[in-house]
Amino acid sequence: MSHNITAFWHKKSFHQLIIDRLPDLLAERLSVAGYHFEPTGTYTGCIKISLTSSDGNVEAEYTDIPQPDEEGMFKIGGENYVVVPTASTYKLKKAKIRCVGEQLHSYFKERLKGTPLDLSWEAAPVRSWLQLDKWIEEFFRDTFYAQKLQETNWLDKHRHLRRLWVLNRERVFTPSHFGRTCPFATPEGPNVGRILTIARGAEIRDGKLVVVDENPEASLGLASSMIPFLEHNAPPRIQTGANMMCQWMAPATPETAPIHQAKGIPRLAATPEPALVQTGYEPDVSDFWCGRNLLTAFISWGGDTFEDGIVISKSCAARLNFPYAVEPGDKIGNRHGTKGVVSRILPDDEMPHLADGTPVELVFSFGGLHGRMNLGQLREAVMGRIARLEDEPAIVPPFCAPSADELRERLKNAGLPEDGMEYLTLG
Repeated sequence: MSHNITAFWHKKSFHQLIIDRLPDLLAERLSVAGYHFEPTGTYTGCIKISLTSSDGNVEAEYTDIPQPDEEGMFKIGGENYVVVPTASTYKLKKAKIRCVGEQLHSYFKERLKGTPLDLSWEAAPVRSWLQLDKWIEEFFRDTFYAQKLQETNWLDKHRHLRRLWVLNRERVFTPSHFGRTCPFATPEGPNVGRILTIARGAEIRDGKLVVVDENPEASLGLASSMIPFLEHNAPPRIQTGANMMCQWMAPATPETAPIHQAKGIPRLAATPEPALVQTGYEPDVSDFWCGRNLLTAFISWGGDTFEDGIVISKSCAARLNFPYAVEPGDKIGNRHGTKGVVSRILPDDEMPHLADGTPVELVFSFGGLHGRMNLGQLREAVMGRIARLEDEPAIVPPFCAPSADELRERLKNAGLPEDGMEYLTLG
């Protein structure tokens, strides 16, 4: 499967600016005798400019000029930044896309407008007027599209790197969006259709957003493509699920645990837990997985499961002990856009049990599924039981979910009831 998670256009756009467009722009206004850019680190570079004057050439050097890494991330003042590309129109097939290079070029051009051609460089040192380093600093400080990188978790970071901002949105979604941006990954508020996520199968090339992979699953964004049984969910729930995945808080790892302890956060290191049911598009990185596989019963259980109420076991609470201990009132969500509030935490022996004595870890009202129309989680729960018994993850790509008959056959082969229903006993 294609694992297109890169956003190479940031680096490419900046490189074109710093190597070609900036020296051309300077040459339009100044007597440039020489220009050279040299990287000095992953996130910095040095620009050297030579200008012709009546007494010979005048040299200017600008050190620590920010530059993006291969992922498109800038590091300025110890913080990570990204410059979000903009689309000139909501008609994405025709839209002109301006990345960091184009945006910086306009910023520089505006400040070079009033350059006096007969400036005496002997009287005014070059750096005191041609303040490239200061202008770049101001760009990242004052420009709206230069943003601190969102890094709640791995997915949040990489979705931000693949973000697109539509300047003149008149319609939320048009046919030209298909294949270019994810139809689900957009905010739920006033910025719906204005802030978009570039689809896996699309890339920014030469100022255009083009489709490079026309397969249906490639039309999804990073988060949406990691929702198994996606086609069994209503679009608003897919939108909610994709957005919530970028809000999940990652458990501590052996590497980060000392950092949390130093900050006075009492939590143990936890090994990331891959999902029992995957789509095959999950990146193979240690800090990707944020959730837990919880044995869930979809049943109504009195007032504790009324509306969005959720009951969990003490063992479940211990597994979710990050970054602080789970307690009633905390919110839990899943990939299918279901979110609920912990109403009660019960000892394991007071939870419903499977026939073999295994205690259920989470109880959510079955009645909560009908209004949301996200029945994909029921099929995921069934597939999770199969995967647990087969002792290997089940791979369910988007738009390729097994049929009801296939699920029945796999349940039968796994020694489980064919209808996916199991008897529970209390305590």
